[in-house]
Amino acid sequence: MEKDTSSILRNKNLLTRIAIVLLSFCWIGVSQSQIILDNSNLNTSVSDKAKKAEDPDYSSTIEEIIKSDDLNYSQIDKPLDIIDFTSSRWIIKFEVQNPGEARSLLFETARPITDRADLYEVDENKVVQRWNNGDMIPFDEKSKEHRKNLFKLDFEKGETKSFYLFLESDGEVINLPMIFWEKEKFYQTDYRNNLFHGFYFGVLALVVFIFFFFYLLLKEISFLYYILYVAFQFLLQFSLEGFTHQYFFPNQLYLTNASVLLSAAGTVFFVILYATSFLKIKERSKGWNNYFNYILLGLSIITVMVLIPGVTKAISYPIINLLSLVGTVSIIIAIFYFRRKGYAVNNAFSLGFIILIAGAVIFILGNLGVFGDANISQMSLKISSGLEILALSISMAGKYKELQEEKEKAQEKALENLETIVAQRTEKIEEQREKIEEQHKDMLDSIKYAQRIQGAILPTEEHVKEVIPESFIYYQPRDIVSGDFYFVENVTTKRGDKVSLFAAVDCTGHGVPGAFMSFLGNNYLMQSTKIDHINTTGEALDFLNQGIFKSLRIEEYVKRGVPIRDGMDLTLSGINHTAQKLYFSGAKNPILIITDAKNLEEWENVDAEKKIMTESIEEGKILIEVKGDRRPIGLYGKFSDEHFTTHVLPIHKGDLIYSYSDGYIDQFGGPRNKKFGTKRFKRLLLEICNSSMDEQYNKISNTLEEWKDGRENLDDILVMGVRV
Repeated sequence: MEKDTSSILRNKNLLTRIAIVLLSFCWIGVSQSQIILDNSNLNTSVSDKAKKAEDPDYSSTIEEIIKSDDLNYSQIDKPLDIIDFTSSRWIIKFEVQNPGEARSLLFETARPITDRADLYEVDENKVVQRWNNGDMIPFDEKSKEHRKNLFKLDFEKGETKSFYLFLESDGEVINLPMIFWEKEKFYQTDYRNNLFHGFYFGVLALVVFIFFFFYLLLKEISFLYYILYVAFQFLLQFSLEGFTHQYFFPNQLYLTNASVLLSAAGTVFFVILYATSFLKIKERSKGWNNYFNYILLGLSIITVMVLIPGVTKAISYPIINLLSLVGTVSIIIAIFYFRRKGYAVNNAFSLGFIILIAGAVIFILGNLGVFGDANISQMSLKISSGLEILALSISMAGKYKELQEEKEKAQEKALENLETIVAQRTEKIEEQREKIEEQHKDMLDSIKYAQRIQGAILPTEEHVKEVIPESFIYYQPRDIVSGDFYFVENVTTKRGDKVSLFAAVDCTGHGVPGAFMSFLGNNYLMQSTKIDHINTTGEALDFLNQGIFKSLRIEEYVKRGVPIRDGMDLTLSGINHTAQKLYFSGAKNPILIITDAKNLEEWENVDAEKKIMTESIEEGKILIEVKGDRRPIGLYGKFSDEHFTTHVLPIHKGDLIYSYSDGYIDQFGGPRNKKFGTKRFKRLLLEICNSSMDEQYNKISNTLEEWKDGRENLDDILVMGVRV
């Protein structure tokens, strides 16, 4: 280039020379662009400030490159680049300048499923330092043990460093983020991502669990296909995020490498089986049935190809993406085809597949390089599959209704021909009765199994006695499983104070719906004890409230005009044994405290909404009802953004604290078949407050049984008593 430039300079006038010199400087400035570690380039991808070159036969070593770098580099033109399906080695060249103070950063690049991501720092034609990453090395040998490809880089003040990044793939797409993270910002982002992944994977696992019970109940094959589809969706996303390499196969590199393609093939295979079964394609159209069978055969062949390393596996990446795209889009076409033919297709089922396939198509097109932003394709499947759950759950309810309607039509037809075939129909009715009894038994067994699961999340008697030794819990579910549950846990404050937490929770409904709510409530309460920034009972209820809003998508439904009444009433109390204080927060429900009458003046000065009952002051006792906030968990409206109150209350040794749901006081009975009532309940507590906790339990139990006089429970019943 210097010879060409000097020749031009000799033959042009001064103006031309100046122009050429300026252009030369401009060209040099572009070709030697640096990554400047300032605010605009931190915590965001800066791939467009680097160059890339392809090494298809893996012939170049880092030593050869830095000695004589004659590779054909091209400037990357996107901040977040995508390299289409490739089995080549790609070499990324970049330079980093740190204009400010010395700093230590985390450099993130490539997807977690990239085979190799090796980084080299070079200076004066020699390798200063090297790092190794990727899912084709044992997890504990990665430069930083994290599911992502991370490198810890240190820069002195004003220092400039040069790097080469070697990326290797066996045929998969290579996404090329290049992010220089400030450590605190990275870990904050990673923490939020892990919370999202925990919730996302938890929802998928819960869907598998719930629909497994439907399958056991109905023996409908479409439910089994749906379960397998969701399970493979779980494995696919688990692999794409690098969790499979981290947790399942940290040292089994062959299995780690094959997991993405195998789970992708399984996902598409079973979603096609699920759709064809739900749409009854085999019975309705031989042509469509054969078409989908060919796609399934192709997926089966690709699955075998995945297991063969080398070229065979490399070409399976684009083929499986194309087959997945064709298969999923074909399902939508089939839905509209059968609608036009006059067949009834559940609207929620159609919507669920449109949402799912929209996300899947974006994901597959992203893998094919159509979308430039890799984040769009990576998040599409997660978001669409989450939205799909609601729609398909509704469609399954419609499926159940359809089965019931078919059964009713069969019964009507049987009645029309009763006179001529009474004996035959009697035999069939008997068979149906046996089938219904069998289904009822299956349902009862499933609910009893759910009871065992619910029992497992409740604190054991040993744990309760460890946390609150002087206590009793009177717990009577109306059905086999309950919407009421109790929570008992020890926590330690930042100052080292030991606090005994206990809660009495009344979820919306009872039976199976209430039990599902209790699973959510217990999970969020347990999470709240492990999060550093939650330090009060009110903050714990705020966390629970936000979790219920997100899990049930309450705001979304209310804005669409769908009435939502799902939530819970509860009291959460914490005894600080060091400070001799009681922390209390309530969602609609109050607590009752019985203390010595000498403490009356102290309680009159307490800043909390309360009622003091002095009927037993002559016996030396007073009863205080401390009210919680007047709204339940899960209420959407003008109180949605308000925080729950934390009351700090005085307690003394021997004081009694009672938490309860409304099942006891709302129970009908007595000579006039009236509610037991709050006043009668308070008087009962004052009568038994001097007894031992075991005697109090027996008195509360016996009193209610006498009151009911053989009547059934109207609601779940929960009463907790704790002596300080």
